[in-house]
Amino acid sequence: MMTTNHRWMTTLTIATLMLGGCTTAQPADDGAAISEALELDNGGFDMDDELPVFGDLRFDELSLDEVQPELIDPMETATEVAIMSERPDAVVVHAQIHWGQLRWNPSVETPRNWTGMFIVNRGAIIARRTVLFEGPTDNLLPRHDPRLLPFTSATLPHHDGLVVTIIDPEPGSEEPLTLAYVNDLPGEAGPEGDHLAVPVRSLLDGPSQLLVDELGNRMVAAGTAQPVDLCERGFIAGRWHRVDEGRGIFIGQVRGHLGALRGHIRGIWGQRPSDGSRVFFGKYINADGVFRGLLRGSYADGHFEGRWLDRSGERGVIGGEYRDDAPGPEVGGHFLGAWRELTCDR
Repeated sequence: MMTTNHRWMTTLTIATLMLGGCTTAQPADDGAAISEALELDNGGFDMDDELPVFGDLRFDELSLDEVQPELIDPMETATEVAIMSERPDAVVVHAQIHWGQLRWNPSVETPRNWTGMFIVNRGAIIARRTVLFEGPTDNLLPRHDPRLLPFTSATLPHHDGLVVTIIDPEPGSEEPLTLAYVNDLPGEAGPEGDHLAVPVRSLLDGPSQLLVDELGNRMVAAGTAQPVDLCERGFIAGRWHRVDEGRGIFIGQVRGHLGALRGHIRGIWGQRPSDGSRVFFGKYINADGVFRGLLRGSYADGHFEGRWLDRSGERGVIGGEYRDDAPGPEVGGHFLGAWRELTCDR
């Protein structure tokens, strides 16, 4: 992330891009129109309500609405988990983990088997939602230990994912809380599969790439800490599409910290002709099309960060990672991030 805002990211989040659009028009899909809009206040986006999903059929291509309903993880009601959750000093982190082809890639013909487990070194990990799980290859397995979350998963041109809650009953411990992924299937990565671990605190700085292979399969995770105030927060994800060299559009979904759909975003990004600065602008609406905010910020080297503004002024912050694609009509590329409200006194 860009260094100016590292402090707020390490304390609690990054955000997901929100896509904007004017009430009567879709975002421009040609480079010249985007260049002109980048010079306007807020990229030319207004504060009017819209049709649901901006009336834009391209949102149907995201397949991000295939997040299954919230799960009831039996491990959450286990006595030992209930006890650690009630500790006054316990810390709770909500995280999203995605693996596979994060951008739909129909050229992939070799499946990857991700079957294994996520492990925390203390406390508990609770399953909240699955993302794009398809039976019979993708399933959560019976649990016997609150620190172990076993699953089966195989991907080809798309990806799978999980929304989880991690409970740390001893945040003051000298040993950092870690999240590990273990895949002990020979041939999936090396002779003994994958076994890697990352500090959970690092997930609060933004999406962390845990794994990448020669076919472009990746595992990426991001997290937000449990609110200790009234601030809302959550995740964003969608397409970051290059229309022309140095400029493009984005479309995506806004979700809460447990994965529930909150709305949609749409916008433009690119280098301003006047000064060469790399900026993005967008618009955020709820599921019914009601205006929720404007987005403005900067991007570079795979990272973006910015502000969320509504009719009363600055509302929150956003940030994350993006990867663009080759220019063309197909809406490709990808972004993943998080958002956090700042005006919580109400």
